[in-house]
Amino acid sequence: MQPELLTFLCANELFALPISVVREIRGWQKTRKVPDAPRHLLGLVMLRDEPMPVVDLGWRLGLGQTTIDTTTVVIVVQQPQGPLLGLVVDAVADVVQPGDTQLKAPPPMGKQLIQGAIKGVMAINDDMLLLLDVQHLFDLDEIFTLVDSALSEEESPSCP
Repeated sequence: MQPELLTFLCANELFALPISVVREIRGWQKTRKVPDAPRHLLGLVMLRDEPMPVVDLGWRLGLGQTTIDTTTVVIVVQQPQGPLLGLVVDAVADVVQPGDTQLKAPPPMGKQLIQGAIKGVMAINDDMLLLLDVQHLFDLDEIFTLVDSALSEEESPSCP
């Protein structure tokens, strides 16, 4: 039996993540910008007194900027022994339990980074969803180095 998947919309396309990496789903809240951050890193929010990077999944996937509106959510994900990361998406759709034969391997694609980020493809009703692998989608070391740098600058005394 395949693990349950959280399905969601990003740029009007259907994607999924294993429910095992999803910690919570939050409404949108304004982020603090991180200097010199890549375009997809929107900034930081405080989550239970800890800074958490927030990433625009649409930008990261090359689908364009996510429009912030009343249905916009932040999916908080965490890899085993990893830090929390917020993914901004258009809306959450459903939780599905794929059968053993429903999830197919993705076909070979051009961009190596994005290719590794897609773990599977599944037909669902009259649509198709792409199962994402957060670990391969983001350079987490780069993101958390930027976050640490921004936090150290914030703690440093300002110049007179």
